[in-house]
Amino acid sequence: MILSRPRALGAVVALAALPAVALPAAAQAASGATTIQLKGSAATALTGQVKLSAKKPAKASARSLYLPVSGGSVASGATLRNGGSVTLKAGKRSVTLTSWQTRVATTGSQVSAKLGSRRVTFFTITAPKKRIAVNKATKAASLAGGSARLTAAGAKALRTRLALRRLAAGSFGTAKVTAKLGGGTTGGNNNGGGTTTPGGGGTTTPTPGGTPTTPTTPRQCEGFSTGNVPAASAPLARAADALNVASAPMHWYARDSWVRYISTARILVSDGAVAGPVETYPEPTESYRDPSRSVRLSYGVDFAFDASRSWYAPSSNTGVLYYTGTVRYLWDAHGIDLTFKNPEVELNGANSRLVFEVSGAACSNFAAKRVSVLKLTSVTPTAAAPLYSFAPLAARITTDGASLFSNMYYENDPWGSVRDLAITTTG
Repeated sequence: MILSRPRALGAVVALAALPAVALPAAAQAASGATTIQLKGSAATALTGQVKLSAKKPAKASARSLYLPVSGGSVASGATLRNGGSVTLKAGKRSVTLTSWQTRVATTGSQVSAKLGSRRVTFFTITAPKKRIAVNKATKAASLAGGSARLTAAGAKALRTRLALRRLAAGSFGTAKVTAKLGGGTTGGNNNGGGTTTPGGGGTTTPTPGGTPTTPTTPRQCEGFSTGNVPAASAPLARAADALNVASAPMHWYARDSWVRYISTARILVSDGAVAGPVETYPEPTESYRDPSRSVRLSYGVDFAFDASRSWYAPSSNTGVLYYTGTVRYLWDAHGIDLTFKNPEVELNGANSRLVFEVSGAACSNFAAKRVSVLKLTSVTPTAAAPLYSFAPLAARITTDGASLFSNMYYENDPWGSVRDLAITTTG
């Protein structure tokens, strides 16, 4: 069902646009900080065009960023809240980055912040595994000897909002993280949704079927929420020369980083949906340029085909394919409860899309509606009538789809694919 990325000697850290979570407040004071010493092509390009300042307790200058730890959670990895805010000013334009978070894990480390209402992963950190330590028992985490890199998403966000002449992803300096949390914080909630071995070599299997218990109300929802998501437009009208469809198997792969993230809790499949095999992610991603090195998880979902309404017109390569089945992403402690069901694969050239009936609870509380979640690339099938076989249809998230995830993704961010689609027509 979705995304990943480690290295043998070091953990390459780029879980791009990883969704943010609401973290419980610490009962005791936390200590430590995330520190980046600015150096490198991206840092030079940025500081040559903007002035950095900070609101206490954070500190920022052309030489360094200092983001003190104010709380968080420690489990197989550490998710840390950082205090203060950082303001970047270029001429008459300025942006303030708030709600800083640092993620430390051997499978990937990154630093994110909110730009307005949207969370953006600004930096990824590569560090040797032996220099990364996460201790759940003592609620401590550290990372040393890290190389910070400005992400493509971070560069784009700053370049756009500040009207910068140039700013690209690239080296940003050296990074270190130290954190000791108070005794009252809670770690990530493993709700029994399978087994996970952290560190990139483990496996996770989604919990099959069943009806999960109603999630408890989270303590706060400032980190993850769902915006006002409009209903999808009506399905494409049936073409005059359309044929009925006897079968159209396909596998849906969601974004790999989302699968890695949410698999810490629960991924539930039911109502005709079947979790795919435990495997490496089937294609390169921002996290794993070499798919064979990605974390082994169940990334894919198969849905039951509904032939009663499906149609396909070979002459125009258009059609609507209907499926049944449900995938539920549930993390009680973080207020995440999103249900995707009954997908529709709509083939319509540049307007091809993947529509789900989506509903939410907890911090994503909204009634079920059809939502155009993903755009699909247009692919011309290999035809040997009545069988039409398609190469993978790459998926990119829509504006409405991004709203489902608290706008942690930008429109057109890669978001998995529809694979192994094969349409068999009748009549």
